[in-house]
Amino acid sequence: MSDTTVIIKTIGRPSLKAAVHSAKREGFKPIVISDGVNCHNFGAKFIKLGKKWGMYGGMAANVGAAIAPTEFITFLDDDDVFIPGAGNILRSKLNEKPEVDIWISGVRFARDVVIRNTETGEERYRGTDLSIWPEKGLSEGNVAMPTYRTTIFKHIPFIDAVPEDIANLTDLLHVRACAGKGYKVDWVGEALYLVRPHINIDSDEIANGRGSA
Repeated sequence: MSDTTVIIKTIGRPSLKAAVHSAKREGFKPIVISDGVNCHNFGAKFIKLGKKWGMYGGMAANVGAAIAPTEFITFLDDDDVFIPGAGNILRSKLNEKPEVDIWISGVRFARDVVIRNTETGEERYRGTDLSIWPEKGLSEGNVAMPTYRTTIFKHIPFIDAVPEDIANLTDLLHVRACAGKGYKVDWVGEALYLVRPHINIDSDEIANGRGSA
């Protein structure tokens, strides 16, 4: 099995150091892609984009996929870290089912977060670990940052601009597009990412990706 590259998308947050450290600890190959800002690379390969693209790191993800030297690629924001043991869990899954193209894993929050119906506001579910249940399907949202076969990005890159009202669903829509093209998707069944551990905001804001470090 090939090892896995982790593209760490950064906007210069000080929590980048912890993100890089967690990727190295789990045996991944980190590449830091800066969204047009100057920052320290903390010992990882470093690429700075020529301007700030924004849009939830879609362009940074595409650039990372273009230079990743490994068969698989995953992503990490600069305010997230890998949960200890994530590397071994993911490598076990890749070995177990080498035919799978995209692995969806869970994300963990420091405390319960609430997922609501975006149209009605009705609570769907709450908990610290999200996106780990196959029965919720790809329409549920909160896919987080899946692990992809790197060659997928040659055919289906992230788009660099999306409507504001669906910008926070970029990764979900991308996975659904890949599944629609016949790429095989499976579920890790465990949380691999600890999301925004440095941010202290209310649960709904965390679940919807708002707030700052």
